[in-house]
Amino acid sequence: MKAVMERLEKWLETNIPEIREDLAPGCSDAAIAEFENLVGRPFPDSLKDLYKWHDGQRGATNSGLFYGLEFLSLAKARENWESWKDIIDEWSPEEMTEGSAFCTSGTPDAVQALYANRYWIPFAYDYGGNHLGVDLDPGPRGIVGQVINFGSDEEDKYVVATSVAAFMEWLVDQLESGNFAISEEDDGSRSLNTKVPELFHFLDAVPALFGAQRAE
Repeated sequence: MKAVMERLEKWLETNIPEIREDLAPGCSDAAIAEFENLVGRPFPDSLKDLYKWHDGQRGATNSGLFYGLEFLSLAKARENWESWKDIIDEWSPEEMTEGSAFCTSGTPDAVQALYANRYWIPFAYDYGGNHLGVDLDPGPRGIVGQVINFGSDEEDKYVVATSVAAFMEWLVDQLESGNFAISEEDDGSRSLNTKVPELFHFLDAVPALFGAQRAE
């Protein structure tokens, strides 16, 4: 994954350096292990590698690394995970069933069709309660460590990539091939989005980008 990260940093430096400058130094093995032990399941190596590369974004820019989604620091990832865990702990089984009634696995049987799951580990955030995260509790056709979308507005869950490493390689391939749009916002900051599909929120693009897996 190191070579992919180096390609990404080079692309950022050339095209939108404020994101590169916003990346924090990598975090320690001990910090990752503490979060891992709290969750109670082992983290995939590629998720650990992501956080040893950089511990998310500092927040000095509104431009998110993942097509506009903020790369959460490990502390923020833990904070968001704890918020979801609190919901799960507070809801009765009946409430969770009701809350999950409209949820689907857009990639059939690969993701559990639930509103929330304590084994979904967020690493990207849209500032509105929605995430990309690592799935440690997949459906029968899923893979432990797959990257999925989930959150308060994400009823349809998709497998975005089979692993964090695969997602990062996909992202860099897309950026290097020209599938990006950089726009200046009213506050003077710049935003990073996909060029195709032409949408202003990456999670809105997920069904178009990854929904073809329905037919597999």
